Amino acid sequence: MSREKALTLEALRVLDAIERRGSFAAAADELGKVPSALSYTMQKLEDELDLALFDRSGHKTQFTPVGRLVLERGRQLLQAASRLVEDARALELGWETQLTLAIDAIMPSQLLFPVLDALSQQTDTDIKLAHEVLAGTWEALETERADMAITPLRNDAIVSPGIKTQFLYRETFIYVAHPQHPIHRETGPLTEEVFSRYRAIAVADSARFKPPLTFRLFDKQSRLTVGTMQDKIIALKAGLGISSVPQSWLGDMLERGELKEVAGSSRETTDVVLAWRRDAMGKAKSWLIRQIPTLFHQSK
Repeated sequence: MSREKALTLEALRVLDAIERRGSFAAAADELGKVPSALSYTMQKLEDELDLALFDRSGHKTQFTPVGRLVLERGRQLLQAASRLVEDARALELGWETQLTLAIDAIMPSQLLFPVLDALSQQTDTDIKLAHEVLAGTWEALETERADMAITPLRNDAIVSPGIKTQFLYRETFIYVAHPQHPIHRETGPLTEEVFSRYRAIAVADSARFKPPLTFRLFDKQSRLTVGTMQDKIIALKAGLGISSVPQSWLGDMLERGELKEVAGSSRETTDVVLAWRRDAMGKAKSWLIRQIPTLFHQSK
């Protein structure tokens, strides 16, 4: 018998019980066995592995450093085996083992926390929130990096026939800058030429294959490109440039004077939708398709 075959899950369960309960007798009581059976199992394991897992020289049997290593790594295997069984049972009942939801930078992900918490009360499905930007959000869905997405629906967006969308809410974009930014001293019409005098703060499109998109940027305008909406707002507060920011992210920053709306600039709106691929419709995905729109409609 190979040494790997000797290291069974049953043997690992015995090791775990001995360490947790503090003795062979207590472990045997937990496992419903006699102490001699556990002693035989451990002695057989040591012989087959050719390793000393226990130090029996003292009054009380102790784990050797090797034995503790086998115990710690063995617990990882026990946890993995337990999760495997749970995932298999969940899948048999129709619940996905994991689900990826791509969230465009337009929306703060914490808005979804109530519905995700409610989902966790029903299933152990692992949920991954993948933060994407502009074309990257649609690309994640189309290339199956994501099962679902929350994203703005641009007028020029080409939605694949295999993807369905549902309206969630209408987002408003507001042009802002630091209260002391020089753009606030402009007196004439805010033309493209005027905007182009000032550096724009932009969040980089996360698309890997699709042509990157931009939003309210001008060709001759210098840019500071950051990776997240949080960094964009930090840069704006530091006075590094100007930008259009979703109202969902601004909160009460305008009221507190942390940022100031650029007078004379126009506000723009866009529809934000829930999008998903029609294939592989498991229970968690179907539940989210029903509950996410309800969450936003109730908040209005």
